[in-house]
Amino acid sequence: MTLAVHEMPPDAAAAVLAVARANGWAVQRDERTTPAVRAGDVVVATAACWAAVCVAAEAPAPRGLLLLDACSGATAAAADAVRLAWPGEADLLASRLAQLMAAPALRLDAVSRTVRYRGQDVHLTPKECRILQALLDRTGQAVSRETLEAAVHAWGQEFESNTLDVHVHRLRRKLPDAGICAVRGFGYALRPRR
Repeated sequence: MTLAVHEMPPDAAAAVLAVARANGWAVQRDERTTPAVRAGDVVVATAACWAAVCVAAEAPAPRGLLLLDACSGATAAAADAVRLAWPGEADLLASRLAQLMAAPALRLDAVSRTVRYRGQDVHLTPKECRILQALLDRTGQAVSRETLEAAVHAWGQEFESNTLDVHVHRLRRKLPDAGICAVRGFGYALRPRR
């Protein structure tokens, strides 16, 4: 989590740090006018500070964004942001942060064959999309090679023995550390890392 503390009320920064400490979340404090944003982070900032980030360089989109502000109107640059009036309730701040931290880092749109991964759009081939969908449907569970091969190939189609491995290799390259792992002698599993 990145905490952009420039222009942030001290009590808000203290509340965010307390919530993070209580939940064991790592926090990187950034006191620059334009804080550095990394894809995959949850960012807590004031609306004014976030506007400076958006105007600045082409920063990657964070996984989640919590804007602390006295006003409730959304800006175009922060359409996906969770907005919270501050000063406010620490319990509400804690619940909003927990929601953002629990948000999946990997979301698949099967129609456009696009994955939203750590704030970035990743385009997949149709076969990669079907493999990922099969893994997402059984997140945390091992999926057999036969099930994945059936998702990749049309019924009765001939294919090489390593075709699935090639597609999974390409998928892993596009989605590094997404948690796609081999289950020896069985198939593959998606075990997301947070």
